[in-house]
Amino acid sequence: MKLKINRDRLADIVTRGVSSAPKNSPSVIANNARIIARDGVLSIASTDFDMMVEASGECEMEHGGTTTVDAAKLKMTVDRLPKGVEVSFTYDDAKRDLIVKAGRSRVTFPTLAAEDWPARESKVSGAQFQLSGADLVRLFGHTSQALSNVPNSPMAGVFLHVREDDGRPVLAAVGTTGMILILATVGLPEGAENMPHREGQPAGVILSSETVNAVLRLFRAADVVNIEVDSSTILFTTDDIRFSSAMLVGTYPNYGPLVSNPSENSVLVDRVSCISTVSPLEPFASKELGHRLQCAGSDEGFVVAVGSQTGGGVDVVAAEIEGEVPAFGINGQFMKTMLNSFKTEIIVMHPDAHHRRVMFLAEGEPDLIGVIGMMNITTELAEGPKHE
Repeated sequence: MKLKINRDRLADIVTRGVSSAPKNSPSVIANNARIIARDGVLSIASTDFDMMVEASGECEMEHGGTTTVDAAKLKMTVDRLPKGVEVSFTYDDAKRDLIVKAGRSRVTFPTLAAEDWPARESKVSGAQFQLSGADLVRLFGHTSQALSNVPNSPMAGVFLHVREDDGRPVLAAVGTTGMILILATVGLPEGAENMPHREGQPAGVILSSETVNAVLRLFRAADVVNIEVDSSTILFTTDDIRFSSAMLVGTYPNYGPLVSNPSENSVLVDRVSCISTVSPLEPFASKELGHRLQCAGSDEGFVVAVGSQTGGGVDVVAAEIEGEVPAFGINGQFMKTMLNSFKTEIIVMHPDAHHRRVMFLAEGEPDLIGVIGMMNITTELAEGPKHE
Protein backbone atom coordinates (compact mmCIF):
# COMPACT_ATOMS: atom_id res chain seq x y z
CA MET A 1 0.00 0.00 0.00
CA LYS A 2 1.32 3.42 -0.96
CA LEU A 3 -0.86 6.51 -1.40
CA LYS A 4 -1.17 10.26 -0.89
CA ILE A 5 -4.19 12.26 0.23
CA ASN A 6 -5.01 15.76 1.47
CA ARG A 7 -5.17 15.91 5.26
CA ASP A 8 -8.62 17.54 5.32
CA ARG A 9 -10.13 14.87 3.08
CA LEU A 10 -8.40 12.19 5.14
CA ALA A 11 -9.74 13.69 8.39
CA ASP A 12 -13.29 13.55 7.03
CA ILE A 13 -12.89 9.90 6.00
CA VAL A 14 -11.28 8.91 9.31
CA THR A 15 -13.80 10.74 11.51
CA ARG A 16 -16.71 8.94 9.90
CA GLY A 17 -14.90 5.68 9.30
CA VAL A 18 -13.83 5.07 12.90
CA SER A 19 -17.11 6.22 14.47
CA SER A 20 -18.31 2.65 15.18
CA ALA A 21 -15.08 1.51 16.80
CA PRO A 22 -15.57 0.16 20.35
CA LYS A 23 -13.57 1.44 23.29
CA ASN A 24 -11.27 -1.11 24.92
CA SER A 25 -12.86 -4.19 23.38
CA PRO A 26 -11.39 -7.45 24.76
CA SER A 27 -10.97 -8.42 21.11
CA VAL A 28 -7.86 -6.43 20.21
CA ILE A 29 -8.48 -6.40 16.48
CA ALA A 30 -12.01 -5.04 17.01
CA ASN A 31 -10.37 -1.84 18.31
CA ASN A 32 -8.70 -1.47 14.93
CA ALA A 33 -9.97 0.31 11.84
CA ARG A 34 -9.75 -1.52 8.54
CA ILE A 35 -7.96 0.37 5.76
CA ILE A 36 -8.49 -0.58 2.12
CA ALA A 37 -6.74 1.19 -0.76
CA ARG A 38 -8.07 0.12 -4.15
CA ASP A 39 -8.65 1.72 -7.57
CA GLY A 40 -7.77 5.21 -6.38
CA VAL A 41 -10.13 5.08 -3.41
CA LEU A 42 -9.22 4.97 0.29
CA SER A 43 -11.79 3.29 2.55
CA ILE A 44 -11.70 3.19 6.35
CA ALA A 45 -14.12 1.06 8.38
CA SER A 46 -14.85 0.21 12.01
CA THR A 47 -17.27 -2.11 13.80
CA ASP A 48 -18.52 -2.88 17.30
CA PHE A 49 -20.03 -6.17 16.04
CA ASP A 50 -23.58 -4.71 16.09
CA MET A 51 -22.82 -1.77 13.79
CA MET A 52 -20.31 -1.21 11.00
CA VAL A 53 -19.47 1.96 9.11
CA GLU A 54 -17.20 2.42 6.10
CA ALA A 55 -16.26 5.84 4.73
CA SER A 56 -14.33 6.38 1.51
CA GLY A 57 -12.77 9.05 -0.67
CA GLU A 58 -10.45 9.50 -3.61
CA CYS A 59 -6.67 9.50 -3.20
CA GLU A 60 -3.47 9.39 -5.29
CA MET A 61 -2.41 5.76 -5.26
CA GLU A 62 0.75 3.97 -6.32
CA HIS A 63 -0.06 0.60 -4.80
CA GLY A 64 -3.24 -0.75 -3.26
CA GLY A 65 -3.50 -2.88 -0.15
CA THR A 66 -5.43 -3.75 2.99
CA THR A 67 -4.53 -3.67 6.68
CA THR A 68 -5.86 -2.62 10.12
CA VAL A 69 -4.54 -0.13 12.70
CA ASP A 70 -5.71 1.16 16.07
CA ALA A 71 -8.78 3.31 15.31
CA ALA A 72 -8.45 5.75 18.21
CA LYS A 73 -4.75 6.40 17.57
CA LEU A 74 -5.35 6.87 13.85
CA LYS A 75 -8.00 9.53 14.50
CA MET A 76 -5.89 11.24 17.15
CA THR A 77 -2.91 11.38 14.78
CA VAL A 78 -4.87 12.73 11.80
CA ASP A 79 -6.69 15.32 13.92
CA ARG A 80 -3.34 16.73 15.09
CA LEU A 81 -1.84 17.10 11.62
CA PRO A 82 -1.78 20.64 10.14
CA LYS A 83 -4.77 21.42 7.95
CA GLY A 84 -4.20 21.28 4.22
CA VAL A 85 -0.96 19.27 4.23
CA GLU A 86 -0.38 16.23 2.05
CA VAL A 87 -0.36 12.94 3.94
CA SER A 88 1.21 9.71 2.71
CA PHE A 89 0.45 6.12 3.75
CA THR A 90 3.12 3.48 3.13
CA TYR A 91 2.91 -0.14 4.25
CA ASP A 92 6.22 -1.75 5.28
CA ASP A 93 5.87 -5.39 4.24
CA ALA A 94 8.94 -6.50 6.18
CA LYS A 95 7.94 -4.99 9.53
CA ARG A 96 4.17 -5.09 8.90
CA ASP A 97 3.92 -1.44 9.93
CA LEU A 98 1.91 1.39 8.39
CA ILE A 99 3.98 4.56 8.07
CA VAL A 100 2.08 7.86 7.96
CA LYS A 101 4.00 10.97 6.88
CA ALA A 102 2.98 14.63 6.72
CA GLY A 103 5.74 17.19 6.19
CA ARG A 104 8.43 16.38 8.73
CA SER A 105 6.09 14.29 10.85
CA ARG A 106 6.35 10.50 10.69
CA VAL A 107 4.20 8.08 12.68
CA THR A 108 4.45 4.29 12.61
CA PHE A 109 1.43 2.11 13.37
CA PRO A 110 1.70 -1.60 14.14
CA THR A 111 -0.88 -3.51 12.12
CA LEU A 112 -2.98 -6.65 12.29
CA ALA A 113 -4.12 -8.65 9.29
CA ALA A 114 -7.31 -7.41 7.66
CA GLU A 115 -8.36 -11.02 7.08
CA ASP A 116 -8.89 -11.38 10.85
CA TRP A 117 -10.92 -8.18 11.19
CA PRO A 118 -14.56 -8.92 12.24
CA ALA A 119 -16.42 -7.37 9.30
CA ARG A 120 -20.22 -7.42 9.55
CA GLU A 121 -22.14 -9.05 6.74
CA SER A 122 -23.85 -6.11 5.07
CA LYS A 123 -25.70 -7.85 2.26
CA VAL A 124 -29.40 -7.13 2.66
CA SER A 125 -32.22 -8.67 0.67
CA GLY A 126 -35.43 -6.91 1.64
CA ALA A 127 -37.20 -3.58 1.36
CA GLN A 128 -35.41 -0.80 -0.53
CA PHE A 129 -36.30 2.89 -0.37
CA GLN A 130 -34.75 6.34 -0.20
CA LEU A 131 -34.88 9.22 2.28
CA SER A 132 -33.13 12.56 2.48
CA GLY A 133 -30.92 13.56 5.38
CA ALA A 134 -33.61 16.08 6.35
CA ASP A 135 -36.17 13.25 6.50
CA LEU A 136 -33.89 11.23 8.79
CA VAL A 137 -33.45 14.23 11.09
CA ARG A 138 -37.21 14.70 11.15
CA LEU A 139 -37.82 11.05 12.00
CA PHE A 140 -35.03 10.48 14.51
CA GLY A 141 -33.95 13.90 15.79
CA HIS A 142 -36.48 14.04 18.63
CA THR A 143 -37.87 10.51 18.91
CA SER A 144 -34.40 9.38 20.01
CA GLN A 145 -34.76 11.59 23.12
CA ALA A 146 -37.77 9.62 24.38
CA LEU A 147 -36.32 6.15 24.83
CA SER A 148 -36.35 3.71 27.73
CA ASN A 149 -33.02 2.92 29.39
CA VAL A 150 -33.97 -0.72 29.99
CA PRO A 151 -31.37 -2.76 28.04
CA ASN A 152 -32.66 -4.77 25.07
CA SER A 153 -36.24 -3.60 25.64
CA PRO A 154 -38.12 -2.72 22.42
CA MET A 155 -38.79 0.66 24.03
CA ALA A 156 -35.02 1.23 24.21
CA GLY A 157 -35.19 1.84 20.46
CA VAL A 158 -37.02 3.89 17.85
CA PHE A 159 -39.77 2.03 15.98
CA LEU A 160 -39.48 2.90 12.27
CA HIS A 161 -42.67 1.72 10.60
CA VAL A 162 -45.55 2.30 8.23
CA ARG A 163 -48.79 3.72 9.65
CA GLU A 164 -52.00 5.39 8.51
CA ASP A 165 -52.38 9.13 9.13
CA ASP A 166 -55.84 10.49 8.26
CA GLY A 167 -56.26 7.75 5.68
CA ARG A 168 -52.89 8.15 3.97
CA PRO A 169 -49.86 5.89 4.52
CA VAL A 170 -46.79 7.54 6.07
CA LEU A 171 -43.39 6.47 7.34
CA ALA A 172 -43.34 7.01 11.09
CA ALA A 173 -40.78 6.90 13.88
CA VAL A 174 -41.84 6.67 17.50
CA GLY A 175 -39.92 6.64 20.75
CA THR A 176 -41.31 6.24 24.26
CA THR A 177 -40.23 5.58 27.82
CA GLY A 178 -43.78 4.79 28.87
CA MET A 179 -44.19 8.30 30.32
CA ILE A 180 -43.18 10.42 27.32
CA LEU A 181 -43.86 9.60 23.67
CA ILE A 182 -42.78 11.43 20.52
CA LEU A 183 -44.12 10.46 17.09
CA ALA A 184 -42.73 11.92 13.85
CA THR A 185 -43.81 11.16 10.28
CA VAL A 186 -42.75 11.84 6.69
CA GLY A 187 -44.34 10.88 3.40
CA LEU A 188 -44.10 7.15 2.69
CA PRO A 189 -41.22 6.52 0.25
CA GLU A 190 -41.77 3.90 -2.43
CA GLY A 191 -40.64 0.49 -1.19
CA ALA A 192 -40.86 1.19 2.55
CA GLU A 193 -44.13 -0.73 2.75
CA ASN A 194 -42.08 -3.89 2.14
CA MET A 195 -40.25 -3.66 5.46
CA PRO A 196 -40.47 -6.81 7.61
CA HIS A 197 -43.77 -7.63 9.34
CA ARG A 198 -44.08 -9.11 12.81
CA GLU A 199 -47.37 -10.65 13.84
CA GLY A 200 -49.71 -8.00 15.16
CA GLN A 201 -47.33 -5.17 14.15
CA PRO A 202 -47.22 -2.81 11.17
CA ALA A 203 -44.36 -3.18 8.69
CA GLY A 204 -41.27 -1.84 10.42
CA VAL A 205 -38.13 -2.37 12.49
CA ILE A 206 -36.82 -1.24 15.89
CA LEU A 207 -33.50 0.63 15.81
CA SER A 208 -31.33 1.03 18.90
CA SER A 209 -30.45 4.48 20.20
CA GLU A 210 -26.84 3.85 19.12
CA THR A 211 -27.99 3.10 15.58
CA VAL A 212 -30.23 6.16 15.41
CA ASN A 213 -27.49 8.45 16.75
CA ALA A 214 -25.02 7.06 14.22
CA VAL A 215 -27.48 7.64 11.36
CA LEU A 216 -27.96 11.26 12.43
CA ARG A 217 -24.22 11.79 12.77
CA LEU A 218 -23.38 10.27 9.38
CA PHE A 219 -26.27 11.27 7.13
CA ARG A 220 -27.99 14.44 8.42
CA ALA A 221 -26.55 16.53 5.56
CA ALA A 222 -27.06 13.93 2.79
CA ASP A 223 -29.25 14.73 -0.20
CA VAL A 224 -30.27 11.10 -0.78
CA VAL A 225 -29.72 8.06 1.45
CA ASN A 226 -30.40 4.58 0.09
CA ILE A 227 -31.89 2.25 2.71
CA GLU A 228 -32.24 -1.52 2.61
CA VAL A 229 -33.96 -3.51 5.36
CA ASP A 230 -34.51 -7.19 6.05
CA SER A 231 -35.39 -9.12 9.19
CA SER A 232 -31.91 -8.83 10.73
CA THR A 233 -30.05 -5.87 9.22
CA ILE A 234 -30.62 -2.31 8.07
CA LEU A 235 -28.17 -0.73 5.60
CA PHE A 236 -27.78 2.99 4.85
CA THR A 237 -25.59 4.04 1.91
CA THR A 238 -24.50 7.14 0.02
CA ASP A 239 -21.72 7.51 -2.54
CA ASP A 240 -19.05 7.63 0.17
CA ILE A 241 -20.57 6.02 3.31
CA ARG A 242 -21.93 2.55 4.08
CA PHE A 243 -23.49 1.94 7.49
CA SER A 244 -25.10 -1.33 8.56
CA SER A 245 -26.61 -2.29 11.88
CA ALA A 246 -28.39 -5.08 13.67
CA MET A 247 -31.82 -4.28 15.07
CA LEU A 248 -33.61 -4.74 18.38
CA VAL A 249 -35.87 -7.77 18.57
CA GLY A 250 -39.28 -7.69 20.19
CA THR A 251 -42.85 -6.48 19.89
CA TYR A 252 -43.30 -2.72 20.12
CA PRO A 253 -46.22 -1.67 22.34
CA ASN A 254 -49.42 -0.50 20.65
CA TYR A 255 -49.12 3.24 21.10
CA GLY A 256 -51.99 4.12 18.74
CA PRO A 257 -54.59 5.00 21.41
CA LEU A 258 -52.15 7.42 23.05
CA VAL A 259 -51.85 9.60 19.94
CA SER A 260 -55.53 9.46 18.93
CA ASN A 261 -58.62 11.46 19.89
CA PRO A 262 -57.17 14.48 21.72
CA SER A 263 -59.23 15.84 24.58
CA GLU A 264 -61.59 18.73 23.86
CA ASN A 265 -59.90 20.62 26.70
CA SER A 266 -57.01 22.63 25.28
CA VAL A 267 -54.35 25.15 26.24
CA LEU A 268 -52.93 27.23 23.38
CA VAL A 269 -49.61 28.89 24.27
CA ASP A 270 -46.63 30.57 22.70
CA ARG A 271 -44.00 27.83 22.70
CA VAL A 272 -41.01 30.03 23.55
CA SER A 273 -42.89 31.76 26.36
CA CYS A 274 -43.85 28.40 27.81
CA ILE A 275 -40.21 27.25 27.70
CA SER A 276 -39.18 30.47 29.45
CA THR A 277 -41.69 29.73 32.20
CA VAL A 278 -40.86 26.06 32.66
CA SER A 279 -37.05 26.33 32.50
CA PRO A 280 -36.41 28.30 35.74
CA LEU A 281 -38.95 26.24 37.70
CA GLU A 282 -37.90 22.76 36.54
CA PRO A 283 -34.62 22.67 38.57
CA PHE A 284 -36.71 22.87 41.77
CA ALA A 285 -38.69 19.76 40.81
CA SER A 286 -37.10 17.02 42.92
CA LYS A 287 -35.91 13.75 41.47
CA GLU A 288 -37.63 11.91 44.35
CA LEU A 289 -40.99 13.21 43.10
CA GLY A 290 -40.26 12.45 39.45
CA HIS A 291 -39.25 16.04 38.54
CA ARG A 292 -42.91 16.93 38.94
CA LEU A 293 -44.29 20.32 38.01
CA GLN A 294 -47.87 21.22 38.86
CA CYS A 295 -50.03 22.89 36.23
CA ALA A 296 -53.58 24.18 35.90
CA GLY A 297 -55.77 26.50 33.89
CA SER A 298 -56.86 29.77 35.49
CA ASP A 299 -58.45 33.10 34.60
CA GLU A 300 -54.93 34.52 34.23
CA GLY A 301 -53.64 31.81 31.90
CA PHE A 302 -51.75 28.53 32.20
CA VAL A 303 -50.23 28.23 35.68
CA VAL A 304 -46.97 26.32 36.26
CA ALA A 305 -45.81 25.78 39.84
CA VAL A 306 -43.35 23.75 41.88
CA GLY A 307 -42.64 23.45 45.58
CA SER A 308 -39.98 21.50 47.49
CA GLN A 309 -37.80 21.66 50.58
CA THR A 310 -35.15 23.44 48.50
CA GLY A 311 -37.48 26.15 47.25
CA GLY A 312 -39.98 26.61 44.47
CA GLY A 313 -42.03 29.10 42.55
CA VAL A 314 -45.05 29.78 40.40
CA ASP A 315 -45.56 31.54 37.08
CA VAL A 316 -48.28 32.01 34.48
CA VAL A 317 -48.10 31.70 30.70
CA ALA A 318 -50.55 33.73 28.65
CA ALA A 319 -52.87 31.16 27.10
CA GLU A 320 -56.13 30.59 25.29
CA ILE A 321 -57.90 27.90 27.30
CA GLU A 322 -60.87 25.88 26.11
CA GLY A 323 -62.83 23.79 28.61
CA GLU A 324 -61.91 22.92 32.19
CA VAL A 325 -58.21 22.34 32.93
CA PRO A 326 -57.98 21.18 36.56
CA ALA A 327 -54.62 20.86 38.28
CA PHE A 328 -52.35 18.05 37.12
CA GLY A 329 -48.75 16.95 37.55
CA ILE A 330 -46.22 16.57 34.75
CA ASN A 331 -42.51 15.71 34.56
CA GLY A 332 -40.69 19.02 34.04
CA GLN A 333 -37.75 17.50 32.18
CA PHE A 334 -40.08 15.74 29.77
CA MET A 335 -42.03 18.95 29.27
CA LYS A 336 -38.86 20.84 28.31
CA THR A 337 -37.90 18.06 25.90
CA MET A 338 -41.33 18.16 24.32
CA LEU A 339 -41.46 21.93 23.95
CA ASN A 340 -38.01 21.96 22.36
CA SER A 341 -39.00 19.21 19.92
CA PHE A 342 -41.41 21.53 18.15
CA LYS A 343 -40.19 24.46 16.04
CA THR A 344 -43.47 26.26 15.37
CA GLU A 345 -44.45 29.40 17.28
CA ILE A 346 -47.73 28.14 18.75
CA ILE A 347 -48.46 24.76 20.31
CA VAL A 348 -51.62 23.32 21.79
CA MET A 349 -51.67 21.09 24.86
CA HIS A 350 -54.65 18.80 25.42
CA PRO A 351 -54.80 17.76 29.10
CA ASP A 352 -56.85 14.57 29.41
CA ALA A 353 -57.48 13.58 33.03
CA HIS A 354 -59.57 10.56 32.02
CA HIS A 355 -56.73 8.96 30.03
CA ARG A 356 -53.99 10.42 32.27
CA ARG A 357 -52.13 12.12 29.45
CA VAL A 358 -51.26 15.51 27.98
CA MET A 359 -51.10 15.55 24.18
CA PHE A 360 -48.97 18.17 22.41
CA LEU A 361 -49.96 19.27 18.88
CA ALA A 362 -49.05 22.12 16.55
CA GLU A 363 -51.00 23.19 13.49
CA GLY A 364 -47.74 24.25 11.85
CA GLU A 365 -46.18 20.81 12.42
CA PRO A 366 -48.86 18.21 11.75
CA ASP A 367 -46.20 15.52 11.31
CA LEU A 368 -45.14 15.68 14.98
CA ILE A 369 -47.20 14.49 17.97
CA GLY A 370 -46.11 14.35 21.60
CA VAL A 371 -47.66 12.77 24.68
CA ILE A 372 -46.61 12.97 28.34
CA GLY A 373 -48.28 10.96 31.07
CA MET A 374 -49.95 12.88 33.89
CA MET A 375 -48.63 12.54 37.44
CA ASN A 376 -50.55 12.48 40.72
CA ILE A 377 -50.67 15.66 42.78
CA THR A 378 -51.33 15.95 46.51
CA THR A 379 -50.03 19.32 47.72
CA GLU A 380 -51.99 22.50 48.38
CA LEU A 381 -49.93 24.26 45.75
CA ALA A 382 -51.28 21.88 43.13
CA GLU A 383 -54.87 22.15 44.30
CA GLY A 384 -55.08 25.76 43.23
CA PRO A 385 -51.82 27.50 42.38
CA LYS A 386 -52.11 31.26 42.52
CA HIS A 387 -50.02 33.90 40.78
CA GLU A 388 -49.44 36.86 43.03
